[in-house]
Amino acid sequence: MCYTIKIDLTREQIEKRFRAIFSQPELYSPGDKINAFVLPAVPVISNQNPDQISLYNWGLIPFWVKDADTADALRRRTFNAKSETLAEKPSYRGSFGKKHCLVLTTGFYEWQTIGKEKIPYIMGLKDQQAFALAGLYDNWKDPATGKIVNTFTVITTRANPRMEVIHNLKKRMPVIISPADEQKWLSADLNTSEIQAVFEPYPQELMTFEKIEKRL
Repeated sequence: MCYTIKIDLTREQIEKRFRAIFSQPELYSPGDKINAFVLPAVPVISNQNPDQISLYNWGLIPFWVKDADTADALRRRTFNAKSETLAEKPSYRGSFGKKHCLVLTTGFYEWQTIGKEKIPYIMGLKDQQAFALAGLYDNWKDPATGKIVNTFTVITTRANPRMEVIHNLKKRMPVIISPADEQKWLSADLNTSEIQAVFEPYPQELMTFEKIEKRL
């Protein structure tokens, strides 16, 4: 699964790469290891505002959640969403096909398990300093305060052969959106075959795989 990413570019570099502008540039802070479990604010581009880069919190809260306690408990179980079951799971089916987003990153981490040892790797794309993961988002309104909370989840798919070796227990990887398909994913107007093509594992020959000697 995908619980740790990297986004270490400057605001200007991100804006240039994705041809969009930060809606709140003063709130963006680059990070080398962004962990989902601290519910971080991560740069995303949503189909709601495709010309803007917004900061959404990791861990999706569906719009129908009734209270803050339920929201907090649920979002810790929605860091990732399996591509195979998006249309079935209550947490995701309201966003699937309607609320698509690009999760902006320069790399993602996974761990290889050998015996009792967990060996970290970071993955990126060749010739792409920054790239996008496929995500779903939702806008939840806290009934107690009226505050709108914008959150997202990263969609995962089966691992490609190289990722199977690295993420050797779960054998999953995030859905990586090719630069050519970024606007297509944001359109949220895809037929079944187009969606399935987006969810195919990213070709390993277009990726980089770096073993990290120092434990994270």
